[in-house]
Amino acid sequence: MVMTSIREEIQNDEYAARYASRASKAAKILAILQDHLGPDLSHLDCLDVGCASGAITEHLAPHFALTVGSDIDGETLAAAQSEIHPAAGARAVKYVLADGGKLPAPDARFDVVICAQVYEHAPAQQALADEIFRVLRPGGVCFFSGPNRLAVMEEHYWLPFLSWLPQALSDRYMQLFGRGQVYDILPRYPWQSRRLWGRFTQIDYSVRMIREPERFSTGFALGRLAWVSHLPEPLLQALVVLIPNYNWILVKP
Repeated sequence: MVMTSIREEIQNDEYAARYASRASKAAKILAILQDHLGPDLSHLDCLDVGCASGAITEHLAPHFALTVGSDIDGETLAAAQSEIHPAAGARAVKYVLADGGKLPAPDARFDVVICAQVYEHAPAQQALADEIFRVLRPGGVCFFSGPNRLAVMEEHYWLPFLSWLPQALSDRYMQLFGRGQVYDILPRYPWQSRRLWGRFTQIDYSVRMIREPERFSTGFALGRLAWVSHLPEPLLQALVVLIPNYNWILVKP
């Protein structure tokens, strides 16, 4: 009985930590979108590609006219549909089982697309980028985030320099530290990411997020590195090539 109680407490703490993390990420996404589009998003339709558990999707939903979450994992999507997230407002969220490289939506259907921490899991990354371009209306925007291959710490497996290595060495590195057999993440270098999203106008929010952590809800992510927000802007611009994650607004012309 005592052991069950302890286990439940641990599970509740883990859920609370995950929920706080998702809430922080949703707040960051919302702040960036509102900075670019204006504070009122209630007339816009939003698609969250790779929505997973739906926690971020439902944090964003109260701010849009319609919010659709799509994911390729049917089991995860079923869990998202069955869970009631505290952030879900009066506006409903619709969920769709779909591959990000083949979205079941007509051309120019959405005003906003969210592609957060998804591209590195997609084996057909160009198909994903092309589909997002297709379903966005002209002038529509995509919030894009994902890992930089030049990041010192690989944040999926928490091994330094893991993404810098060739595939055979990264696999061996994973095995050596008991993280698995194969490094299955596909991050891109900054210049490769620019090419991937080359059809869009690209607006990098990295430096602004570091300089204004309260405005863009990035204090949670910066943690002990909050002091970097005081570095001179030219130095931050020079260091942005090593930033762990891209945070871009992509505008369809």
